[in-house]
Amino acid sequence: MARNGTLRLTAFAAVLSGLATGGPAQAQQRTGIGEEAYSNFFENAPEGFIPPPLHPEGVRLRTEELGEGVYALFSDHPGVDNSGFIVGERGVLVIDAHINGEMARQIQSAVSAVTDRPILYLVNTNYHGDHTFGNSSFPAETKIIAHRATAERMRRFEHEREFLLPTVNGDTSVYADATLRLPDITFEESLRIDLGGRVVEVWHFGRGNTPGDTVVYAPDAKAAWTGNLVVGEESIAVVFEGRTSEYLATIARLAGTLDIRTIVPGHGFKTTGATLGRYMAYLSSLLNDVRRAFDAGWTEEETVAALSLEERWLPAADSQLAALRPFFVGLHRLNVQQTYLDLAGR
Repeated sequence: MARNGTLRLTAFAAVLSGLATGGPAQAQQRTGIGEEAYSNFFENAPEGFIPPPLHPEGVRLRTEELGEGVYALFSDHPGVDNSGFIVGERGVLVIDAHINGEMARQIQSAVSAVTDRPILYLVNTNYHGDHTFGNSSFPAETKIIAHRATAERMRRFEHEREFLLPTVNGDTSVYADATLRLPDITFEESLRIDLGGRVVEVWHFGRGNTPGDTVVYAPDAKAAWTGNLVVGEESIAVVFEGRTSEYLATIARLAGTLDIRTIVPGHGFKTTGATLGRYMAYLSSLLNDVRRAFDAGWTEEETVAALSLEERWLPAADSQLAALRPFFVGLHRLNVQQTYLDLAGR
């Protein structure tokens, strides 16, 4: 099992405990995070769900070389975003801009530590602010790339600032320096980016965590950056925007298309292509269990209460991720809710 950096899991467990104590209130009617219900998402989440802790205070990004000219940037906090960059003869492609100017500058410093070539491209793997709010702190000459659906949702800039508040303990100063910077280049299915002597592939395999989830692939290193589509070793899928059946099909297409040795997830520990099999098994089990409950006439509340997360999907009790078990339990409850709402037609 891959381990990355020194993890402050004791501190993270305390964060989880605090969030759980002040958890989201139960709404009278829950509608999920579809396009119209975006702003009410955390209020509508089921009891036990813990917002992901994304506050970057004190976080450092550690550089790991995955192959010649191919680098991952791993956060030393298990909740905060990872990143990475790929170096060619003409310049550099960066994956994700992070949540603010300080973190964006950390990424750029990591690049400058290994090359003086310019950052030609920046790929946003999804529209969420922790992946895009750093856009405005990259050079004006850097071309930003995103899927069309991601670019559309990035226009909800003020909405996204509000949405992220529970993930940063209500601290608006975290992204006070962020301004809207939209992509220069959008795509539908795939792009091939020539950096000079090295081609990088940018893929959209379908809807998963968000409508525009994007995978960046370095064929020479067989390394893939998956954003929130895959969130690390010993994790489960995050069905934030529903469509569980589509998420399953997306992971299957990803697994069947790319030869992946290393996955750099949007959050969490480095993992391997084998995690795609774990995700497909989890999503299939989730979908089948919720469908049986729905067909039996169970209510949403009854289904969420009954379908607890099985031990096989949790980090092992002796794992370095054991402190995250309550987080994954709550996340599964959200996944059950979102899947039920899918079947009910939202």
